[in-house]
Amino acid sequence: MKVIVFHSYKGGTGKTTLALNTAINLAHRGFKTLVIDADLNAPTFDSIFPGIEPKFRFNDLFEEQKNAQNALKPEDLPTNSGIDPKLDIIFADPKPKFGQGLLSMDKNLHTKALKKLIQSKKEFEKLGYQYLIMDTSPSMTLASVNAIIIADATVMVLRPNQYGISGTTFLLKELYSMLGTLKRKDFMIFNQVVVGTPKKFIANWEKHFKKTLNVKTIGIILCDCGIALNLLHGNLIFDDAANVKFTQTMSDIVDNLLKELSKK
Repeated sequence: MKVIVFHSYKGGTGKTTLALNTAINLAHRGFKTLVIDADLNAPTFDSIFPGIEPKFRFNDLFEEQKNAQNALKPEDLPTNSGIDPKLDIIFADPKPKFGQGLLSMDKNLHTKALKKLIQSKKEFEKLGYQYLIMDTSPSMTLASVNAIIIADATVMVLRPNQYGISGTTFLLKELYSMLGTLKRKDFMIFNQVVVGTPKKFIANWEKHFKKTLNVKTIGIILCDCGIALNLLHGNLIFDDAANVKFTQTMSDIVDNLLKELSKK
């Protein structure tokens, strides 16, 4: 099983949209896929999948009191998305309590949570999942760092502008220094790129991340008013004929991911 974590320097980059649509694309290709709402600061799956009421959530797995009472196991968390029989989802607590549970800065708690996460990864693999997609909280929260530790690949999503590029560069440098050299591969997606942006600008952004941090760009997505309108109505899933251009772009991105992850 491959674990792909979607991460960003700040919120509002389109990270959740890209994580979900990557998972949908993988499921449509026949891969048994699990996607987790691990953006614990601002979980969104409840609004995206309003007809599903999960019994347990991602947070519950790491809260000892709930876990002791219910003897929760990783296999208790997934529920089918209703989009594809091969796509399951795990929700997060829709009303996070800041400073508590996984949102705390208690390093001992997060050390225990990492061990639990590593074990859960093994259990999900036993359940037959071929891909695990995690949508994380932006920046350097301890919960997001744990997700990155177990990842086979991270996809950094960036809306390219001066502070976004400098902030993402800082974040990647800090993560590298904090986590050391792992077998993880890191990739970049430039999202919501302004139409008409000179090609040399885009080439310079790609060169910067490749040369400075050895992070390869696997996708460039231009601003699209149709997508913006869908987002305005709360629709983060683009799986219909009206969004052919976006779904094709997502398919190309997944092609790149699969190709890169197949390399030794």
